[in-house]
Amino acid sequence: MQKHLKRIIVCIAFVLLLFTGCKKGNNDTDKPSRYIAENGKLKGILDLNIVGTEFYGRYEIINGVNGSDIGQVRGKIKGDTLIGNYYYKPWAGTNKKRVPIALLKKDGYLLEGKGVVVEFVNIPHFSPDIPLDFSNPRFVFMPVTDTISH
Repeated sequence: MQKHLKRIIVCIAFVLLLFTGCKKGNNDTDKPSRYIAENGKLKGILDLNIVGTEFYGRYEIINGVNGSDIGQVRGKIKGDTLIGNYYYKPWAGTNKKRVPIALLKKDGYLLEGKGVVVEFVNIPHFSPDIPLDFSNPRFVFMPVTDTISH
């Protein structure tokens, strides 16, 4: 009798784990936040997911003349700053590129910052010795409340 009881408990636990794992995709917090920015002929579209102290998402830079660079962003959040990498395929290139990215949360907006890029093991990142500059951002991303569709 005890063998059957143990099996039943194990089966119930397995089913509960299965159902709680399946609910993840239906959660409204799993939907990315969309941000859009324009600077002259350039337009940036950022679909961003924030989980704890990490972020990830899709980033597209559209150049009205030449096409667009489309790729993924991923990184860590330190206070009000998101620091990570933009891994993308240039519109005219065949090889993917990786560049560091820094975004500052300010008054509901995201400001794209600049910094000194250094490489370690062929991986570019911002120099930790030189502060990031958000005074003249390439993009100031504004949040969009519309539904995201890809």
